[in-house]
Amino acid sequence: MIGKRYEQPKFYSNFYYEQYHKMLRRLIILSVFILLLTLGIMYYLFYPEAPHYYASTTTGQIISMTSAQ
Repeated sequence: MIGKRYEQPKFYSNFYYEQYHKMLRRLIILSVFILLLTLGIMYYLFYPEAPHYYASTTTGQIISMTSAQ
């Protein structure tokens, strides 16, 4: 009878301990994911793609053009 009273608080302690570590793992994984997304956005900001220029004729034909840079 005394053993059950002793085991129940220990059970709750282990439950919260495990939940804390699960949440900590999720937080670390999400932090890495956010960091990768941020680095991807910074890459596109610092190394933008060349703009695509085009022209159309009176008949509706689209002609690709290159920039003069």
